This record gives sequence, structure tokens and C-alpha cells, in this order.
Amino acid sequence: MKANKKELLERITKMSKKGGKLETAVLTLALQKLDSEDFAFDEEGVYNTDHTQLVYSRGDREEVSVSATVQTIGEMAFARKKHLKKVTLPKGLKTIAREAFADCDALEEIVLPASVETVEPYAFSDCDRLKRVVFEGAPKKVSRKAFESCDELHDISVPDDMVKTLRKALHLNDGDINYLVVGHNEDNSKKLKEEKKKGKKEEKAAKKSNKAAKKDNKK
Repeated sequence: MKANKKELLERITKMSKKGGKLETAVLTLALQKLDSEDFAFDEEGVYNTDHTQLVYSRGDREEVSVSATVQTIGEMAFARKKHLKKVTLPKGLKTIAREAFADCDALEEIVLPASVETVEPYAFSDCDRLKRVVFEGAPKKVSRKAFESCDELHDISVPDDMVKTLRKALHLNDGDINYLVVGHNEDNSKKLKEEKKKGKKEEKAAKKSNKAAKKDNKK
């Protein structure tokens, strides 16, 4: 369906159920940042007329897959989605705008496709549980404030030749241990070590359990 700003807000307000006031308020702020007057919308979200920009993701689901046509995640498109745990971004995505995922407190990991060129300031700010970010490619511009106030974020995986570039973009010092920015190969190596360590712990626990069971059988 298509509508101008006024019609869109009226329809979304009527369609919104629980949490409708917040949805309308955030959508209103998002629309104010756009010059366009005409939009397309469905049950999943609000878009520009050719569906290349996601203006706002409707509802507050735990998992979302963004349409393959989307090239830009607009300002505040996912802002304050408190239940969002997983979002799958399209392979043709180019820009993640300012505050696009701000205050998504349940989001723990985000994978940015190789097509992403720009990550604007505060794109993922105040995501309280965000622990891991994976860059599949090498964006041209990543704001140093893209992950502002993400206190749990310590693991950023990037292409091997991009480690120094990203650390510089985020204004990280070589001795800064709060953020671990590693290349994909190093990241995979770390995962293997963690899996081996976990396997040894499980094996040790199983042996201990079997030993205890044998003692009980003897009694």
C-alpha cells in the first residue's frame, strides 16, 4: 500500500495494537527526517516508494529478516525494539543510518554484509547486550560513535586486512583491551580453541560423573 505522511501515520496508528503509541512516536520522528512525502508500507514495515530504504520496521519481534530490495536502513528504523534478538540484513545493503538500531537491548550479535559501505554515528548506540559484531567486508566509512555506549561489546570480527583500519576508525589504541578487533582467520582460530576447551571441560565432567556413578553402584 502507498500513502503520504499524514495518511501513513493515521493508518499505522489504527493498525497498531499493543505498544502502538511508542511505535507511532518513533515513526513520526523517523518521517520528520525525510524529505519525501510518499511511502509504501505493509505489515512488516514502512519503505520509500521503490522499497530501497527501510524507513521503519513495524512491531517488536524477536527475529527480523530485512527485505532483499533494501539498500538503506533509515534513521531510527529499529530504534527501541526491546525484544529484537536477531536481524538478518540483505546482501545488497549499503548504508546503516544514524540511530538505526539504537536502544535494541536484546540484540547480542549483528552480521554486516560485505556490501555495507557506511555505518553512521550512533547506528548501534545503547545496545546493552550487544557482544559481537561481524563485518563481512570492508566498509568505506564507520563512525567512531557507531557503537557508542555498547558496554558489553568486546568482540569485532573483520576481514584480515581491515583490522588496523577499523581500529583507527573507532579511535582505538593498540593497547586498548576493551575492544578485541580481530581478522576473520584469527577469529575462526579463536572459535576452534574455545570449542576444544569446551569439549575438554565436557569430557572431564562426563568422566567425573561416570566415576561417581561407579562408586554409587559399588555401594
